[in-house]
Amino acid sequence: MEKTKEKTPFKQKLKAWLVRYGYAVILTAIVLLVDCIVYWLTRYVAVNFKVFDFTIHGFDDKVPLLKIFFIPYLLAYPYWFIAPIIAAKNKKRFCNWFIAVMISFFITAIIYCFMPTTISRPIDEMLASKNPIDNWIGNFYMFDGGYVPFGCFPSIHCLLSAFCYIAVRGQKNISFVNRVGILIMDLLILLATQFTKQHYIVDLISAVFLAEITFFICNKFNLGGKLEKLIEKIENKIFNRDKEDNISKNE
Repeated sequence: MEKTKEKTPFKQKLKAWLVRYGYAVILTAIVLLVDCIVYWLTRYVAVNFKVFDFTIHGFDDKVPLLKIFFIPYLLAYPYWFIAPIIAAKNKKRFCNWFIAVMISFFITAIIYCFMPTTISRPIDEMLASKNPIDNWIGNFYMFDGGYVPFGCFPSIHCLLSAFCYIAVRGQKNISFVNRVGILIMDLLILLATQFTKQHYIVDLISAVFLAEITFFICNKFNLGGKLEKLIEKIENKIFNRDKEDNISKNE
């Protein structure tokens, strides 16, 4: 009789996964935390400055409200956590990616504080509707800035989504299905920012450009190199890799 292969215990699998991707989980959590800080806290500074409106008349005001796009808009939040971790197989690239995100957040925060932009949304129409979905949308608008929302240019929704695709783009060690799935999700979120009336087209374009240029610079000059070395040093201490290597050499 053939021997059945023993299944690897779940705890062992989880430990092996954390050994490999634990750093990415922590860095991605930091990204999402900084995202919230930039978006919500900068408005307390922005209220003291002139608010700009970057509407392109004849284009932005012609974009319809398509309620179905609130689905990918809200799915962006778990997507921003999952997609970067999928890309974490390449530690060097991931560290450069992380530094690029932090630089782009810093630039975005400066813009949000001193050159705040806003957008016009159909709040009264949604709140007055007898349709519960419309009411939910109206209340969502009120929660997210109300009649004069800040933090529109560049769009953080578009910025982080673009970064998620950049993280996996061209990586052959990530499956084709994952790369295409992330690209499709990225495009859906970009479109959602327009069809939910949360952003203008200039917010989208500027965010994608900012993501591309900051990652290009960080990747070209390996600005995440010191972070990568720090992570490896910490991992060696936590997981006793140096001791394990010495044991294996002596055997």
